[in-house]
Amino acid sequence: MTKKIEPYKGIAGIYEEIRPSYPERLIDDVIRKTNLKLDDNILEIGAGTGKATIQLAERGFKIDAIEIGEDMAEILRDKCVNYPKVSIHVSSFEEWSNPNNQKYDMIFSAQSFHWIDKNVKYKKCHELLKDEGYLALFWYISSDDTLEETREINKKVDEIVKKYVAGYFKNEGKPERLKHDGVYKEDERKAEIISSVLFDLIDKIEYTHEIKNNAEQYLKAMKSVPANASILDGLEDNIIDKMDNEIIELINNHGSYVGTLFNYSLYIAKKI
Repeated sequence: MTKKIEPYKGIAGIYEEIRPSYPERLIDDVIRKTNLKLDDNILEIGAGTGKATIQLAERGFKIDAIEIGEDMAEILRDKCVNYPKVSIHVSSFEEWSNPNNQKYDMIFSAQSFHWIDKNVKYKKCHELLKDEGYLALFWYISSDDTLEETREINKKVDEIVKKYVAGYFKNEGKPERLKHDGVYKEDERKAEIISSVLFDLIDKIEYTHEIKNNAEQYLKAMKSVPANASILDGLEDNIIDKMDNEIIELINNHGSYVGTLFNYSLYIAKKI
């Protein structure tokens, strides 16, 4: 039986380097919409390398941050050295035992709630929250309004990757990486929250932000996605180098930069 490994195992460094943080106004809205106070108890699910964690820690909040990946958690620890009010728990949310029997004023999850078992996540959040506590969930995905030129480059990159996978990919002995594309149909997240019957969805707020990457940054962003990391798991280093060079040449021949418009979505739900 193929062993599954953590989705970001081995790519935490690239993730931290290249993945964006969240718009400051989104973090401000989380605080405002959930009526957060500095002495409130906050739980974060799937902290990763601390993109959102730090944005709240900088504002003085105390946070219990759960992260399943040890290499992600190691980066998070280093970033939180000057934030003693952040406690890091290396565990899956499903298996986390809440050792201090804490009740929380707010639970949040940034770009990670889709990884959690749907049979566990809402029920456990409901149990961990104080009465009338809040659940804040946010994600970002590339927008359908991204420039046509960017969509064309992405299509050509996909063709290059498929060519190398068809010719050189070897699956023998490779662990299976947990994958999720993070893509939901319109209002699917909203429907999921409501159908839990444990939370009232009180607000959904949208934000947009454009990111421009040069060829090297584009490659790193691509490799920070677990589905793409699974492809690299099955390719030899010299083949990866050839594929990288071909992608870099493609981008440099199309203006040297790739602009992508991202949609950020914030969902605020209140415990029933």
